[in-house]
Amino acid sequence: MKDGFTLVEVIILFVIFLTVAVLVVPLSVDDAVTAKNNAKWQHVQSGFASIPITMMNSQNYKDKGIITIEDFIAALIKVHPLQNVEKYKIKYLNGDIPEEKYTFSEIYNTDSGASIAFKWFDNSDSKGEDKIYGILMYDVNGKRGPNVWGKDVFGMNIYTNKIEPFGKNYDPIMLETDSSRQGTGLACSYTALQTSKK
Repeated sequence: MKDGFTLVEVIILFVIFLTVAVLVVPLSVDDAVTAKNNAKWQHVQSGFASIPITMMNSQNYKDKGIITIEDFIAALIKVHPLQNVEKYKIKYLNGDIPEEKYTFSEIYNTDSGASIAFKWFDNSDSKGEDKIYGILMYDVNGKRGPNVWGKDVFGMNIYTNKIEPFGKNYDPIMLETDSSRQGTGLACSYTALQTSKK
């Protein structure tokens, strides 16, 4: 009867423990980073909610019933003062390059260390509360990675009277599919807010 482990047995146990650690630790770190980014995204929502109110108080809206890019920028900088412009690439959750609608030539730093970008659409021919005037991208940790939709990058549709996260109007199956590693991650803008409320 032997008294202890042989060197080979100790090495085998060490390799098994090391393999398990290599598999488990990145998952728990990724979950912690995701939770932190989701919390940052949740935190900025109250500021974004005030933007439509400011836009609807603009002279353009009072006179013509339309919102302009100037109205939006004036409302945005009250909540998030825009600083210097950064250029960096953002990917979809599945690793693909985003289509042109979700790429931005100018990405602004904010005083909180986040980044904001936006696109404005040609809305001269239509009005109404259901009309999307533009989109807004918010990267919770700025240029620092991973710069992926659904991980640290989130977005919203800009309407006349509201700003809603991407994915809010998706059906449950589409929401789940797009929020997975096979999807774009755009819908995570909505699911991250729902997760934070639970």
